[in-house]
Amino acid sequence: LRQVFAERRKEPRNDLITGLVHAEESGDTLSEDELFAMVILLIVAGHETTVNLIGNGALALLQHPEQLAKLKADPSLIEAAVEELLRYDGPVDRATMRFAAEDVELGGQLIQRGQAVAVALTSANRDPDQFAQPDEVDITRPDNRHLAFGFGVHYCVGAPLARMEGQIAINTLVQRLPNLRLTVPANELKWGTVPIIRGMKHMPVAWDVKA
Repeated sequence: LRQVFAERRKEPRNDLITGLVHAEESGDTLSEDELFAMVILLIVAGHETTVNLIGNGALALLQHPEQLAKLKADPSLIEAAVEELLRYDGPVDRATMRFAAEDVELGGQLIQRGQAVAVALTSANRDPDQFAQPDEVDITRPDNRHLAFGFGVHYCVGAPLARMEGQIAINTLVQRLPNLRLTVPANELKWGTVPIIRGMKHMPVAWDVKA
């Protein structure tokens, strides 16, 4: 990336990195470290999450063919469907950090005051006290108050864009690819190992080509 920054300084292009490199306000520009952090954030938060929202969502529908058929028959369900797919198997897991304000024992484990705790959003989204039949996919689920985008002041600022991208991509897959299906058993799919992001390395699929 640092090499790319240097290249864009010498030879600007019509792209985002050029815009960041040459951004200036009152003579102040972004430092190398600020540029690096910004681009990494854009890659992880603006790309990986959306890719895995689409991938995880498509997989969930393929594993629940009755829900896939329901969405195919009624594309207007896409908004509710994406919310349910975000809840059921969202692309972000342990990205929310909290610090213990006091010593507390949770599940037999002592968490000491000041220790960092990584909150599993995917676990919260399967909370049976909040969601009826939490381990089932229901694209018509009412009052779907999931935490896939976080909560409070740190709620994902890109949520509206992610929702729109997910709705367009998933509806397009469902409506335009007849008989969309996995070409390998689901238990053979390889998943990434980064704890923050939940997504597959590959998802081989096939569909019927219309004559």
